[in-house]
Amino acid sequence: MSETLGINLKKIFAKALDPIHIGAGGYRLGRVDNTIVREPATDVPKIPGTAIAGVTRYFAEIINENNSGIIDIKTFFGTEEQKGKICFYDGQIILFPVYSSVGTIWITTKDLFEYWFEEDKNENAKLKIPDEIEEEDKAYAIKGIKEENKTLNLGWILIEVETKNSNMELTIPDELKNFVKRIVVVPEKLFSALVNDNLEVRTSVKIDKTTGTAADKGLFTYEAIPRGTIIGFEIGFDEKNAIQDDLVKKIKPYFKLLGIGGMGTRGFGRLEII
Repeated sequence: MSETLGINLKKIFAKALDPIHIGAGGYRLGRVDNTIVREPATDVPKIPGTAIAGVTRYFAEIINENNSGIIDIKTFFGTEEQKGKICFYDGQIILFPVYSSVGTIWITTKDLFEYWFEEDKNENAKLKIPDEIEEEDKAYAIKGIKEENKTLNLGWILIEVETKNSNMELTIPDELKNFVKRIVVVPEKLFSALVNDNLEVRTSVKIDKTTGTAADKGLFTYEAIPRGTIIGFEIGFDEKNAIQDDLVKKIKPYFKLLGIGGMGTRGFGRLEII
């Protein structure tokens, strides 16, 4: 757990079991009609902290209905008169699945990987990903890519890959280590383009409630973060104690069962908290 400006931050990892759709609201001209929320500075999709906070509180209320108020919702989430003791930060895509010439790989960036996974690692054992990665226009394999693979075909781009660190022991949770078979660090300028080009896009149709058939001009498309994406988010606490772990433990099954975001009736939204 890290500490920032008196707030204790706990890192939480989540695996998308289904596509995740957090709508940006309304329609727009472009590749799809219903787009998802993105980080303005990078154009990379995200899960807003408000969405995480909203469903967490909803799950807590469900738990209280069945267990006679075992979660102090007012203390955790606050009221109109009092500030809550926890805050939720936006969820970031930290490992994104992309199909390649060697199978599915999970791409990330140097900054993302070092922030989410390398914080507590011994300095002498840290990965040596050069700061010049942006200028070199090459990728760095840090797990699962064989030495004979000198390039990776990622669909519309063929990129040179450095494999000397691909067999290092990584400081990541065992659940992720066993699931994510190949990890490649790509330049940040490519990360956004690769993520956005590999989002899941589906086509659906609105149903006319009076006829039970497709509505006139009811065809629309929508995008989603694909299943298998690894998302990281942080919860901030203003006290040093274990209550946050108890909350996460209690609401964890509900993320896996009920999920987050829209399109739930179409099989979207489930997250597995690691």
